[in-house]
Amino acid sequence: MKKHFLCFGIICVLITSCIGWGLDDDVVNEDPFGPTFNYQPVTMDRAEFETTTSVESTPRAIINSGKIYVKGNYIYVNEVNKGFHIINNTDPTNPVNIGFIQVLGSSDLSIKENVFYVNNATDLLAFTLDESTETITITKRLENVFPQIWTPEGPGFYDIADNEVIIDWEFIN
Repeated sequence: MKKHFLCFGIICVLITSCIGWGLDDDVVNEDPFGPTFNYQPVTMDRAEFETTTSVESTPRAIINSGKIYVKGNYIYVNEVNKGFHIINNTDPTNPVNIGFIQVLGSSDLSIKENVFYVNNATDLLAFTLDESTETITITKRLENVFPQIWTPEGPGFYDIADNEVIIDWEFIN
């Protein structure tokens, strides 16, 4: 029995000594004040940020798609940190890209009845869709509901001014 405990103890020590290997692969270099990463934030003044959400009747090409949602005859495709493409799927053999909702810092959407909720970086927006006229209206904004957007390398906090919002991250070399 003592041999089993000894073997178990040795295995535990070996396993715990391996934990952490490879965790710093995305770190460019180490410095005494913390790691330096491969991305820097793209920030915007909050006053300007709150004016950027818009509904565009001209469709955009899908370049960096995220989550996809289906509600009724419509498909919503996230363009990561940019907004949502609106596709009329009344005829599934011929879907029509009808517009784009520009919502900076967006990655997710939730729909209940004719209201959909979108994260706008740190804010939560509510929209309504009138399917008969294909009109979208922004109905509500709740500020600072979510934490700032994480880097593509994972969770972390970046120190920014109180009046700034991180809307995206850009790769630095």
